[in-house]
Amino acid sequence: MKRRKPQTAPTAASPWPHRWAWTLACAAFLLLYVGDTVTTYSAAMAVPDWPTTEGYWFYPLPKWLGADWDVFLQHGHRMLALLVGLVTIALTVALWRLDPRKGVRWLGVAALAGFVVQAVLGGLRVLTDEILLAKVLGCTGPLFFALSAALVTLTSPRWHQSGRPKKLAAARRLHALAVAVTLALFLQIVLGAQLRHVSPVEAPGWFVLWVWLKLILAGLILGAVVWLLIDVRRRAAAEPMLVRRAGLLVALCSVQLVLGAATWVTNYAWPLWFKTYVWPLSYTVVAEGDLQVVTTTLHMAAGSLCLVAALSLVLWSRRRLSQ
Repeated sequence: MKRRKPQTAPTAASPWPHRWAWTLACAAFLLLYVGDTVTTYSAAMAVPDWPTTEGYWFYPLPKWLGADWDVFLQHGHRMLALLVGLVTIALTVALWRLDPRKGVRWLGVAALAGFVVQAVLGGLRVLTDEILLAKVLGCTGPLFFALSAALVTLTSPRWHQSGRPKKLAAARRLHALAVAVTLALFLQIVLGAQLRHVSPVEAPGWFVLWVWLKLILAGLILGAVVWLLIDVRRRAAAEPMLVRRAGLLVALCSVQLVLGAATWVTNYAWPLWFKTYVWPLSYTVVAEGDLQVVTTTLHMAAGSLCLVAALSLVLWSRRRLSQ
């Protein structure tokens, strides 16, 4: 009777897929941040044509640098998108040439397809000036960033070196809670897109509804991530990686709540109940002022970082704890 050889964890054939994945994730986050800045400055329609810029296929550099701020931002966003597209192609090629895992290869293809869809939606947004497309872009951009970050995890050396999953108590509950938090965070992004792009023909009641839903969901998410951290620390003391990621998620969600409050104040001033019952502070809202732009854009970007942190916890809990 032949003895079965012990199974060994697969090793990475090349570091290049992981390097390209990191490059894509960083570039995608920068593109997301600049895109949010374009929206905050209401510069999305500064360049009315697409895919050209003011009729140029290759917009002259002196003309770009000398353009007004809105055009400078919008064209800069397009240049960043071009860079992200090239990096996505490079990552996809690297995965198909160097990574033996079929599923990861197809995730690279999915990332490339996602970029193409995102680019087409962005072009249609410029050509049609539809608020609905702006809302969709506000949701698909973080999804593309999350997919690129997932590829960072899946191509990392530590992922390749991980052994068989450990059988720990309540592992499935832990993984399910991480999945639920990730879905809730994406729903927060969807609600944020509704508030960010308010249609002038919508009844005011819709805005109030989106605000209350976002506040209620934010409270539920904060409670869930704190519970998740406590559960990870209690059930997975031997897994410091999961503890660190859960702690990072709690920290990011806490920062996100603070940024959300600051965004409300810089866009709508202090709430009446706060000035009446807490502290009679006054604040003058300055449209597209520096403080408004910074807080609003950071709030949107931090939401995407929360999504990515939760998704990382989902992947690693599945890898290290399930079964």
